[in-house]
Amino acid sequence: MTTTQVPRPARSRPGTGHHGRPSPTRRRAPAVPRQVAFWLLALVLGVTMLGTTLPTPLYVIYQGRWHFSAAMVTVTFAVYAAAVIATLLLAGRSSDLAGRRPVLAVALGASALSTVVFILAPNLAALITARIVSGLSAGLMTGTATATLTELVPASASRRASLVATAANMAGLGLGPLVAGLFAQYAPHPTTLVFETYLAVLAVAGLILLFVPETVGRRTRPTLRFAGLGIPERGRGEFIAAGVAAFSAFALLGLFSSLVPGFIAGQLHEGNHAVQGAVVFLLLAVGTVTQVALFRFSSRRVVLAGLVLFLAALALIVAGLAQSGMALFLAGTVAGGVAVGAIFLGGLATANRLAPAERRGQAISAFFVACYAGLIIPVVGVGVLSGFTGTFPAVLTFSILLAVLCLFSISRFAQDMT
Repeated sequence: MTTTQVPRPARSRPGTGHHGRPSPTRRRAPAVPRQVAFWLLALVLGVTMLGTTLPTPLYVIYQGRWHFSAAMVTVTFAVYAAAVIATLLLAGRSSDLAGRRPVLAVALGASALSTVVFILAPNLAALITARIVSGLSAGLMTGTATATLTELVPASASRRASLVATAANMAGLGLGPLVAGLFAQYAPHPTTLVFETYLAVLAVAGLILLFVPETVGRRTRPTLRFAGLGIPERGRGEFIAAGVAAFSAFALLGLFSSLVPGFIAGQLHEGNHAVQGAVVFLLLAVGTVTQVALFRFSSRRVVLAGLVLFLAALALIVAGLAQSGMALFLAGTVAGGVAVGAIFLGGLATANRLAPAERRGQAISAFFVACYAGLIIPVVGVGVLSGFTGTFPAVLTFSILLAVLCLFSISRFAQDMT
């Protein structure tokens, strides 16, 4: 397989408008090489996403403390994803207008505020509030950081920018449950110490952001309004197919990030919080390694391979829960990690390739809308349905629906390749 290089519209240089006209003098970041700034921003992205999954292995503790159901766990998780989607829809183009750095700074500030609420949370309502603010942070960070990474490298290196964006995203998402699980199992104050430590990490990320240069020249005051999804006219069908594939991949991530720790404790009889967090980490770690291994291949072929493997992963996960078999479940977790990593990498590379330069932030935000919609709809359905039918029938229904979506995306990408 070979990588297909697709020409992209020319980008403006920092300090100029989108059409190359000089912009007024603005405060500049401390002088560092753009390559260094690129990796510093990737670190900031990873740190921010780490915070969004820190609560994952702690839900079991919160449930025991505040006595709420598994359905409320999915609601708590869903309000986070809903906040991400609302932010992407209303402020998806904010960094195209106001500049990348101010939006990145607001994202870090929202993450810090969410962390403080987690530290002080006395009840479920506070937990939900913290998740909403965390969703605001993720919604501002994902599209803006991805667009900035793309603009910090030459046009010929856009695939590397997509790789780093997806790898930082997934690595952060994976480390959150692992770190929180270790704190919960082996450290005192499991629901506060981990967030206090993370607050210090966010302070370092804020200092690092000072070294990231602005990549938008002409800036105007942004407005919070729905300006459309920003789906590109060129390659619209391919963009939609990538979005549907990403929806499916993030639905599996949502299942692991919200309900799987409870499944492991209940269905697979493993109550160790560190093990529960490690299983979620395994899915995302395998996905990150997969992205590094596959980034030189054609984005269409990567997505197709990921979708086919995704079907096998669903079958293994269902079989593991049906037989209460940890080995089968872990095999499904590894296969799912490879599939999710491939789908996310290939899908974001497709979105990046098709996004027009002047609306890059908005187009990439549209892709992430599909991703985070996948975190809400299926996972809430599983949580609610499991209350009526039990865990296994709910997961089986969930898997069948995702398989149908996978087949749709496979047919669309296969059609583009013929």
